[in-house]
Amino acid sequence: MMTMSGSRFGPIAGHTAVTFVALLLAMALLAQPALGSTPVQGTGTFAFAGPPLLTSVPRTAGGNTFLSFKATGTITGAISGAFSQRFTQVIHSSGESNINGAVTCTCSVGGRTGTVELPFEGTGAGTAASPFDGQFVAQNGTGGLADLHGVGTFHAVGPAGTITFNWHFDP
Repeated sequence: MMTMSGSRFGPIAGHTAVTFVALLLAMALLAQPALGSTPVQGTGTFAFAGPPLLTSVPRTAGGNTFLSFKATGTITGAISGAFSQRFTQVIHSSGESNINGAVTCTCSVGGRTGTVELPFEGTGAGTAASPFDGQFVAQNGTGGLADLHGVGTFHAVGPAGTITFNWHFDP
């Protein structure tokens, strides 16, 4: 009767088994779940405190008008707090516009407070027939919002609108 130690493959088979078990343990450690929180979807509203202030001399080229603005306001719901914003608007000869800029919000999200930037872009005329619709991201958070990650959309008519925001916190 032949035993494993008497097999000419015994030492190799034993070494291979140890290597295989070590590899399985390493993969199990690497496959640990991420420590991020469960994504949450929320909604909210925003409104400017007053009309946006023009910060540049309007320029025109090719039937387009280029404007730069700054504004302040409040946001409530999934994101709650006060914001300041800088944005540019290109008004096309059709009356439709492209907007882009960034909101800086001193606010609360999910019970945490801090400051977060919300760069955005959108299109429309800002009217009921052609609202501004666009998207934004959450980045560069500080304080309790340092680990905030999220994306959202907005819908605005005149100086107010609504948002939908999908967010989570990751270390």
